[in-house]
Amino acid sequence: MSADDGSPGYDPVTDPGSDPHGADVGSDGTELSYRTLPKRFREAETIGELVATVRAYGWLPPFVAVALCGLAAGLFQFLTGPYTIANGYFFRGWPAAVLINVFFGVFLTGFFWFLYFGVIGALTGFFAEDRAMDTDVFKIGGYLLLLFAPSLLAGGLLATTIPASVATPQGQGPEASIAVQRALSATIQLQVAGALLAATWVAVGFLLIPLVAQLYGVTRKQSVVAVLPVTLLTVVTTVLVV
Repeated sequence: MSADDGSPGYDPVTDPGSDPHGADVGSDGTELSYRTLPKRFREAETIGELVATVRAYGWLPPFVAVALCGLAAGLFQFLTGPYTIANGYFFRGWPAAVLINVFFGVFLTGFFWFLYFGVIGALTGFFAEDRAMDTDVFKIGGYLLLLFAPSLLAGGLLATTIPASVATPQGQGPEASIAVQRALSATIQLQVAGALLAATWVAVGFLLIPLVAQLYGVTRKQSVVAVLPVTLLTVVTTVLVV
């Protein structure tokens, strides 16, 4: 490992046995514990320092961030479900329903984490001198996905104000279920929830542009070309689905 690999505080002279990508690096002998991670993000003065901090702390914080986002997504799925709204949330077997939705939310979050940031990383690689995929784009993506947690929780809380009558089927069969889905989608609560999620995707895209440019060593215009189309497609999909 070299001293100029972008990791903060790595000095091979004073700390020759440390891994510059581990969470215990410190040229002054202090431990880079996970408790100090928020502070190091706040103290970063440049995009380069932010990227270096992401690299230094490894994979555990991004995985935790994805899991938290998945938990919020699962609760959102539960709180906005037609059966949940129609039966007052605390129906018989609701804990199992929460667990199933959380499992699905974590899976869906992981899928979008891999797809969205993977496609952007691959597109940016076409403009970089080294066309290999930089896996640090997924680390950055993990942190950015945390932005969805408050949006998802806010959308779920809004859904709790939807009257049960809106989600109650007026009849039997798939036609009644489709009518309920349309009625729920037309409520102001779920429209606001969809707008919050779409706005969060836009924020993630804008934050990702300089980070990707720094990570791959490309210009801001090139990173915009890589990030903007994927983000717009994701925003449109979110608006249509929620």
